[in-house]
Amino acid sequence: AEAGAQSAAAVQRTIDILTDGSRSTADRANAARDLAVLAQDSDAASQALIGVLGSDPDPAVRAAAARALGHQAFPSAAPIQAAVQALSSDASAEVRLAAVQALNILAVDSASGTAALQNAAANDPDPGVRKAAQAVYARLTSGG
Repeated sequence: AEAGAQSAAAVQRTIDILTDGSRSTADRANAARDLAVLAQDSDAASQALIGVLGSDPDPAVRAAAARALGHQAFPSAAPIQAAVQALSSDASAEVRLAAVQALNILAVDSASGTAALQNAAANDPDPGVRKAAQAVYARLTSGG
């Protein structure tokens, strides 16, 4: 149990860095990446990443949060909805692309995720995001 407690403390320290707006972009983006590895089943990490993805002023940090959510084995629909929201409405193409990458993993059985990818494939203003969304949508809908 001691290792679990250490791990929980490490997750909390990493969440604190991620959500501290006074830290550098690089520190906060690195914290998001670390949470993808450290916090596979952590609801607190999931909530922190979702919060950052939805509201952080820095697109690089939002993108890192989206990618981290895509690496997670979270047992709830919340990360899918956060990625769908980012893909549908984030002003930054970098963040929308990261949301596509997250949905590549998260949206396997998600109608809303698949629909968001289909919409982005057709309508995203950025050609790189459209192309990535087309590829993920095709993979998810081909049954393989």
